[in-house]
Amino acid sequence: MELLTVDKEMCRRDGICMAACPIGCITADAEGYPVPVNEATCIGCGHCVAICPHGALENSRVPMADFLPAPRERADFPAVAGLMKFRRSVRTYKDQAVPRETLAELLDVARFAPTAVNTQQISYIVTQAPGKTRGLVGGVAEWMRANIQVRPYFARFVTEWDSGRDRILRGAPHVVVALGDANNDWGDTDSAIALTYLELAAAAHGLGVCWAGLLHRALTNSPELAASIGVPANKKVCGALMLGVPKFKYSLVPPRNPAPVSWL
Repeated sequence: MELLTVDKEMCRRDGICMAACPIGCITADAEGYPVPVNEATCIGCGHCVAICPHGALENSRVPMADFLPAPRERADFPAVAGLMKFRRSVRTYKDQAVPRETLAELLDVARFAPTAVNTQQISYIVTQAPGKTRGLVGGVAEWMRANIQVRPYFARFVTEWDSGRDRILRGAPHVVVALGDANNDWGDTDSAIALTYLELAAAAHGLGVCWAGLLHRALTNSPELAASIGVPANKKVCGALMLGVPKFKYSLVPPRNPAPVSWL
């Protein structure tokens, strides 16, 4: 199947698709119509199809049926900025599970996060049942117990756990673990962007999220713990979030230091 199909009646030969291609694998034929060059370099990003205002182009690597229509109204800056500024790292949760359908909606947003060279390498492991999450906390606590001599600050988390208090995942009913390809240098970056997408989508849903650094470290350094949640051998843990319904509501946005900026 050819990479590009062009409707010559619709195409205006304006070169927009060529300009948008990040790889430069589209050129013009003798008549000015777009044709592929070095087809193997196409990363299947779909920019060429998405940017054509006339619907004249199809790319066999990204079927037209899978495209979404552009929103009729763009979210304005105040609304987006307000969401981003009001977002908090939530560490107190209700004893309430989030429906799987809602979790799936958040992951559906996260999959649209940009990835290096459009590899779309990120996959996820999500705990649906709060009991699964609590069992995972126990595994992290035991890993920390075994490594207190190396990292003495682990002791306070283990002591809290032994006393019945979860200071590791803060009683969150769910965790989302992001996995990148083990042989891809961009896994950590891609995962951070995707999890940030998910975090903001969760905030828009009225849910609370906090980055689970202790879980991330434990899964990265304990092959046994990673295997216990099904991390494949060809994947690496690149990030983790705790997630649930906030127990309390914030009324104000705390201040932040001005961003140090060097203007050139």
